[in-house]
Amino acid sequence: MKHLSPPSQLVLRQQTRLEDEPLLVVNAPDAELAQLLPVVSCWQWHAGYAQKWQRQAPEILHHFGADAPQAGSAKAALVWLPKEKQLTLYVLEALRHVLPEGATIWLVGDNRGGIKSIHKQFPDTVAPAQKMAVGNHSLLLRTSVNQHAEHFNVEDHFAYVELDQPQRSSPLKLASLPGVFAFPSIDTGSAILLQHLPVWSQGKVLDFACGHGVLGAWLNRQSPALEITYLDVSALALRATERTLELNGLDGSCLASDGLDKALGQFNYVVSHPPFHTGIATDYEIGKQFLRQVYDHLYGHGELWLVANRFLPWPELIEQAFGHCERVAEDNKFAVYRATKKSTTKNHTKRR
Repeated sequence: MKHLSPPSQLVLRQQTRLEDEPLLVVNAPDAELAQLLPVVSCWQWHAGYAQKWQRQAPEILHHFGADAPQAGSAKAALVWLPKEKQLTLYVLEALRHVLPEGATIWLVGDNRGGIKSIHKQFPDTVAPAQKMAVGNHSLLLRTSVNQHAEHFNVEDHFAYVELDQPQRSSPLKLASLPGVFAFPSIDTGSAILLQHLPVWSQGKVLDFACGHGVLGAWLNRQSPALEITYLDVSALALRATERTLELNGLDGSCLASDGLDKALGQFNYVVSHPPFHTGIATDYEIGKQFLRQVYDHLYGHGELWLVANRFLPWPELIEQAFGHCERVAEDNKFAVYRATKKSTTKNHTKRR
């Protein structure tokens, strides 16, 4: 089991502690655990994790989404600590609704991911955390539900900000949830990209790793004829995007996916601030896979626009895929890149 994540390895070392009660597992990356622990239900907001668990354990109760899950016959929960502390508190609040008072909540996480200090932020509605095991550069904590919550409403956890948009009489309204990239506002890289994106009058746009939908919504407010598809691995991000679209009176397609599926089709434009982390670990493979695939998802003369930290190897990867890479703008941290798919196919999409 050395291929499992370090927190999962620690869990297996403490397996006898967890065999007394049927478990609801939360945010667990390693689906093999379904056959090794008394798992009866599963809550994921990562599309890739959700697919793996559904394949590995079709017999258990699955939930992919921002809402609180159904516990089924679970009497305790085992949570893989998310890297965002606000999301951990969100999860604890949701679990107070699905578990009875006194139910055990186990939390496991990498030492670098905040597991050593998260207990200092626990609300009084759960018991003080107990350190149960250390190993594999990870920590296992135990808490329990002090107060059962009759209701859990995602609406209570939205954060709202407004973003001034040139040539628009009103600001762009953004909704976000804990765990969404740059919660509760907009990251510096995306703000720089917005300054340099062209105004396209029509065409199909993919907002890859959309977060709360700021890039696509910005473009769509400029040009209502654009058809925007919002794609993200996170159910929380897509729930936030849906609210962002609702606030601004916009339409769009929201897709949960761990990458670019072949059935996704083609686009005139792809915009993105691609991620380079999986959990707390630096993971260039996400961006590399995206750049390898995105060329095939563009029509002839279609354009890729992305922003990334300057230290990342995106220019070389873009050149490998497109044969060229234009550096549109940069500051001391970020750079905006553009590439066009070369083709003799006539493209009728117009830029204003």
